[in-house]
Amino acid sequence: MTEIAMTRNPEPAKDQRAATGLPELDGMLEGGFPSGSLITLTGRPGTGKTIFGSQFLYHGAKKEKQPGMYVSMLEGEKAYLRNVRRIGLDLEPLAAQKNFFFLELPAPTPEGLPILWEQIAREIQEKQVERLVIDSFTAMAPAFQTVGDLRTFTHVLLGKIVGASGCTTLMITEEGRGGAYASNGVEEFVADGVIHFNLVAAGDARVRYIEITKMRGTNHQMGPIPIDIGPRGIRIVHPHVRGNIG
Repeated sequence: MTEIAMTRNPEPAKDQRAATGLPELDGMLEGGFPSGSLITLTGRPGTGKTIFGSQFLYHGAKKEKQPGMYVSMLEGEKAYLRNVRRIGLDLEPLAAQKNFFFLELPAPTPEGLPILWEQIAREIQEKQVERLVIDSFTAMAPAFQTVGDLRTFTHVLLGKIVGASGCTTLMITEEGRGGAYASNGVEEFVADGVIHFNLVAAGDARVRYIEITKMRGTNHQMGPIPIDIGPRGIRIVHPHVRGNIG
């Protein structure tokens, strides 16, 4: 397996946080995600994971002047920019300012995985990316022969990218029917935090909510957190702040 060589960015301060772009959620997470951490966003298709990741990048680029990159194996740049613009996230001016980057990659083959990760690592270093969204880890799962190969790859290469770059990374993964993970849930074991996205029937309506099931070293709310997706993206509905150690 090819080694990834990266120059490590300065480590973030111990309590430095990367705001999510949702003030109410930040209040439930002691200010946001721990800077330099790896967070898994998991759920069925259409539950809001891509929107959440896009808001995270938009907030970082616009409000914090932190360069962000969206790595997509599922959608082209034009379609992506058009879709997020509909919810008020105009990323094109931020791209012109070199605060937002889109990297479109094909779903990898087993032989192409090392090259793919080297490309991501190189882009992170060259563009000094501080926020990264990978969509999706599930698209890579078929390239592995066994769960053991997937676990090794996740620990070694993903650890190098996140650990060496120091950027805060959101990794999207898809849940199958019945809550099964298309990639066997391996990525949850190495992630610093896990947020589940859910869409459930409530009579004639559908209710969306997220649930923080893991967040290392952070006080966070336990239990479902209702959300709504509207013209301005995701918002928290009736937040209730109460802490538990993750």
